[in-house]
Amino acid sequence: MATIISQELFDETLLENEECFDLSPNEALRETMDQFCRQLGHPPCSLRRNDDDDVNSNDNDSKVTLPQSIPPSMAHLTLTHPSTPAGQVERTNRTNFCHWLTLLDECVGVDGVVTLPSQGDDNPNVLLEALSHLSIKLQSKNDNNNNNDGDEEEGGALPYLILFQQSSSIYTLLSFLTTIIPPNDNHDSTSNGNSGNNEGQSINQPYKLHLLQQTIHTLSSILTSTLKENNVKCTQLRGELRDLFIVGLNRLVSLLWRFVVIVTLENGSVDNDGGENGVEGVTEEEDALENDGATSSRKKLQTTVLLDLLKLSISAVRGCEGGKVAFVQSTLDEATTTTATTTTTRMWNTKRGGVQVIFTILSNTLLNTTTTTTSSSSSNDDKESTTITNMEIIEATCQLLTTLCRYDDFRTPTSGGGATAAAAAAAGGVSTSSAHDHAMEFHRVGVERLLIKIANGVLNDLLLVYGEGGEEDADDGNEKEEEGVLAKKELLAAAVLTALRVLAVNDEIIQTMVALGVLPIVTKALKLSVTATTDTNDEEGSNTRSSSNLLLRKHRLAAGALGLIRNLCGNDEIKTNLCLGSSSNNNSSDQQSSSSSSLSISSTPSALPHLLHAMQLYPTISPIQEHACGTLAAMALRRPSNARAIIEEGGPRLIITAMKRHTENVSVQRQGALAVRNIVSRLLRDLDGGSGGSGDNATASGNTTVEVEDARSAIRDRFGELGVEEVLRNIAGRHQGSVDEAYAALRDLGYSVTLTKLSAEDLQEGNASSNAIGRTMMFGEKHNSNFRPVYEQSAGLSNAVDEAVSNFGA
Repeated sequence: MATIISQELFDETLLENEECFDLSPNEALRETMDQFCRQLGHPPCSLRRNDDDDVNSNDNDSKVTLPQSIPPSMAHLTLTHPSTPAGQVERTNRTNFCHWLTLLDECVGVDGVVTLPSQGDDNPNVLLEALSHLSIKLQSKNDNNNNNDGDEEEGGALPYLILFQQSSSIYTLLSFLTTIIPPNDNHDSTSNGNSGNNEGQSINQPYKLHLLQQTIHTLSSILTSTLKENNVKCTQLRGELRDLFIVGLNRLVSLLWRFVVIVTLENGSVDNDGGENGVEGVTEEEDALENDGATSSRKKLQTTVLLDLLKLSISAVRGCEGGKVAFVQSTLDEATTTTATTTTTRMWNTKRGGVQVIFTILSNTLLNTTTTTTSSSSSNDDKESTTITNMEIIEATCQLLTTLCRYDDFRTPTSGGGATAAAAAAAGGVSTSSAHDHAMEFHRVGVERLLIKIANGVLNDLLLVYGEGGEEDADDGNEKEEEGVLAKKELLAAAVLTALRVLAVNDEIIQTMVALGVLPIVTKALKLSVTATTDTNDEEGSNTRSSSNLLLRKHRLAAGALGLIRNLCGNDEIKTNLCLGSSSNNNSSDQQSSSSSSLSISSTPSALPHLLHAMQLYPTISPIQEHACGTLAAMALRRPSNARAIIEEGGPRLIITAMKRHTENVSVQRQGALAVRNIVSRLLRDLDGGSGGSGDNATASGNTTVEVEDARSAIRDRFGELGVEEVLRNIAGRHQGSVDEAYAALRDLGYSVTLTKLSAEDLQEGNASSNAIGRTMMFGEKHNSNFRPVYEQSAGLSNAVDEAVSNFGA
């Protein structure tokens, strides 16, 4: 176990060194740091003066910054002199932080029961203040507290995260989640964790609801890691805390379910097209709620808490594969489930609690509708606020579904400390992706139907506002009022399309989506995201600024639509219809089987022009360029007619431009090189009379040798004029993740190219000259392959087999 140094010991040693050895404050700080580093077996930490400090100033006021090589056992300390103003402020904050943790811990008994204080003298507000202060100190925006030189400054979230982890206060917050029962529950007051405590019964429901909401905010600030988080230690600590939170995910799902039932019963019923899977409004409970005098403010608070719970769920499972499995496989209370759902409760309702919660939220007709049915007395601001909150709930649900069906846990088992080992055991040893299994779970309950229905409704509303041209057509009086709603609708549509993309993992699910009408919807979304025009001739420039803002809002919609189209192109017939459209696909109608004709894919307009337009409108957004290049690569695969259409529409120029612009993005380089290879190889094979797929090259056999060579040269020249050789050799070819695709593209274009393998010793020495080349590699060969091409007979093999047989017989 690692040695933990307390702040009191560090300050006492620092002051003792300063007094005994007659050192200056900075010298005493350096000496104390070196002393503890030697005791912990770490190299000394060199300190330097901040550039903003005056060299001639008093040492007591000097501020020093620490490098990132600080020992982990000292990262939780306040490494400033206690007599400086900065040191006094940091130590006061640290003392207050520990006081807040102790205050919360004192409310939880040894059996996990929470005892809330009485309402006298404003005592309950102390818990709210403590949770609020913890949330501020632990939030992820404090992780990037770096100076101009890139060195990490202490005083951010890192020391407080370490203190929080060492105190095991994560379980205290879990107790608050478990014992604070939301209002309007069928349980009596003795089931809220205060059984036998009269003081607990005096706590009013609004206070408990606010306390629960603040607990959720605090947990979210602890578990959320931003994508731009530069502090690796903070990111690692948050990952370990997410692992520890796995044991509480079943409680979180149960709490989610309770609020889903409350919001459903008070605000409306759900879509029951799916039969017995939806939640039904119970008349008796609705009457009881009305008689209870529930106000609109309380309903709004309950809806907000539901949204906060969804956001907490996303933060808790993101980057934690064990958390995703625990969330999906959570068990709901069967009694509660049967009370809120139909009398016939399926097994997955209780054994797949996470699936049930997400399905129920997406089934809620009130949350899914984009026009809120509030009372006539409600103001326009209230209606708009309710509409936005409902859309945020559906958006967060789609984001949660996307996170559950995507593998993003790339941590190594040995990257963490002791908490990681404990969390690995709690996670059940989950180290493989469960994304496919979760997608199949949602597919079995019919989530695709709900998502497609939501997407269709939102896109139709956007078309009513923007029109077919994609330009916003709102009058001046309602423009500001509707801007927030329109932005939320666009984000919601992008979230739904992204959720559909992660679900499209096999041909069965793709065929189901197509049968439900996903092709016209995704084509409509892509068209809507690229058809906003800019009037550059406007004198005042107002239209230019408006269209630029519109494009910035629509790029997420374009990325979601392109990502879904990319996955749908895994089916050969569907990708042909998406590429050529119904009007251009008359010659291949005989290729469609009776099953595909029943999917109504022949009426789909071509998505290729809108795809290429998206690459032009969003040249700097790498996800759009990656999805677009990947879609073009999938369309051209085994379909020469699609490859010809891509060339005729100017696809090669946009592909090469994307690769030149995103030189360091390996995904763009890989998909771009793959698109070039598939387009070229299918067209050249078609000219040679090879099998291009489904009779697509029937006319190639009549071409003469001269015509074939001229056509081959024209195809190569088309790419060569764009500088494809330089891009593939010097950009895509130098990335390990795209070198194979670059080699294949250069080979099919007819350029002289070989793959070479360098020894590990030469690469380590940085010597990549021709002398370091060991041998020519074969295409597709793994650089670290353990495969032995020569069979070497082992002398001990027979003895090992005989010994194993004898042991088995014994």
